[in-house]
Amino acid sequence: MIEDPCSRISVKRSRSSGALYALRRAGTLTDAHVTAAEHWARDYETGILGGRDPEASRQCGCADAEYALLSRIGAADRCRYVKNRVGSAGEKLLICLMIDGLSISIMSNDSGKPRARLTGSIELLLEQLSEIYTNLPPGLLSDWSSIPAAKSLRS
Repeated sequence: MIEDPCSRISVKRSRSSGALYALRRAGTLTDAHVTAAEHWARDYETGILGGRDPEASRQCGCADAEYALLSRIGAADRCRYVKNRVGSAGEKLLICLMIDGLSISIMSNDSGKPRARLTGSIELLLEQLSEIYTNLPPGLLSDWSSIPAAKSLRS
């Protein structure tokens, strides 16, 4: 169980990144780091890889093509914004950790960097990522008021 720093609600996490949760259990990462990493992974899977946004489906309860398209565009915009802030190396590390689900050992072997150095890099990257998601510009936040399926969100 991880506490979402925005809503203060503990929720079960089910992402396949064992390294992320191992670092959280060890106390290296905070709940805010885990939440930011999961938000980025959801945005990357939705906006870049073309997956379905699980949050959009849960919120509306029914599929709406326009809502799904806007969700995908918003996710892609947030991914580009994050990449502009953390750079290509940061994005590559996020992909290895959150999308490919690689362990610290495998990433260490592949990069030739010591595990401790890689762990520190991940900690710093996720600290930056949590600040980025906390301070997203208003244009990157979702306003779905004009989408018919999203009207249930406002009620």
